[in-house]
Amino acid sequence: MESTFLDMTIGRIVAEHPAALALFEANGLGVFADPEVRESFGTVVRLRSVLRERRIDPEAFCRRLAEAAGTAESGARAVEETLPGAGTVNLFALLPCPLKVPVEEAFRRFLQGRPVDARPITFCIEGNANNQVDYYDYVAHFETIDELPDVIVTPGFNGFFHRGFVERFIKPGDFEAVVDFAGDRHLAALGVLDPERHYTMLCMNLLVLVVDKGRLGERPVPRRWRDLLAPELEKSVAIRGNRDGSFCETLLLAIHKAFGMEGVRRLGRSTLHGWHPSQMVKAAGSGRDDAPAVSVMPLFFANAIRNRDDVEIVWPGDGALVSPVTMLVKRDRREELADVLRFITGPEVARICAGAFFPAVHPEVDNGIPGEATFFWIGWEFVKEHDIEALLAEIDAEFRRALRGEGA
Repeated sequence: MESTFLDMTIGRIVAEHPAALALFEANGLGVFADPEVRESFGTVVRLRSVLRERRIDPEAFCRRLAEAAGTAESGARAVEETLPGAGTVNLFALLPCPLKVPVEEAFRRFLQGRPVDARPITFCIEGNANNQVDYYDYVAHFETIDELPDVIVTPGFNGFFHRGFVERFIKPGDFEAVVDFAGDRHLAALGVLDPERHYTMLCMNLLVLVVDKGRLGERPVPRRWRDLLAPELEKSVAIRGNRDGSFCETLLLAIHKAFGMEGVRRLGRSTLHGWHPSQMVKAAGSGRDDAPAVSVMPLFFANAIRNRDDVEIVWPGDGALVSPVTMLVKRDRREELADVLRFITGPEVARICAGAFFPAVHPEVDNGIPGEATFFWIGWEFVKEHDIEALLAEIDAEFRRALRGEGA
């Protein structure tokens, strides 16, 4: 009975045994009482992963769960019979907000156009900004490949790049890249292809500088990433930050690579706000007292600014910063999911990305990138050589100390 429940997703357990909700809530798992959470993350995360992340004894929990579900004895077989239908999710995508809706709509159209006898596909496409459940919290607690979706699409340098996951699943070759696209003439020189063929880059979120000249005053307009570190910009810069206090990992890693830990500390002293890009858009050119002089934001949001009279979008001379949107595909599921993979890596999805100012690596798509544009990509070598989780923890600690004005 214990192993049966552990291999089921949270959504499946609650759907078949609604009485389990009270047990979840009593053990700090009340977030899964939200139907939207169960229909999204609940279809992806299995009970064993949730209990492992929360350090809850699985044997005792499953015993109570069996009692709550009324399956402590003779009902065990009935639960086991649901397992084939509760199998691994084929596609799980956590997408940047501007891509979530159009990509999901396109994927649903693709599914409707498949042959009637095609293998059914289970999927979950969510916005990466979902603030109720952080899927990345569970990544470090996956122990077997079966706990993971067949295809995973995520933005940025998240838990799928951390040392534990890399050692457990990437280095053994459980995931394999599926395309050889090197990008168009602008992107090809970046080296978007993972040389070890584990990760597939689909597109990229580009970070640029947005300057509010009214707030900047007589200070020089920053034209390069180094300029953000100048003393003149102390407490004048907004970067992406969440309500839980985390900051843009791509920017922090890039500043560390280019300028070392002293550069990270200087960025901390320059930072005024850790905001969502939508907050930066509203503040730009508004004349508000709390508006930053400079915002580091995705190109999509920069182009959404309406009041441009006193605002300048700066493509940094040393390159727009690349935050990758990558895909992981289980090696032994490539052939079975070939049509799905062709669609995800194909021109339709690439055009959606390019249209939202997320340059795609598909060579047939016009990304509308200025001819003289340059890019700042920290590179696969840097990602593979470093313990990203440990490095980010060290960088974040130094950044926060400087942000608080300590050790100046």
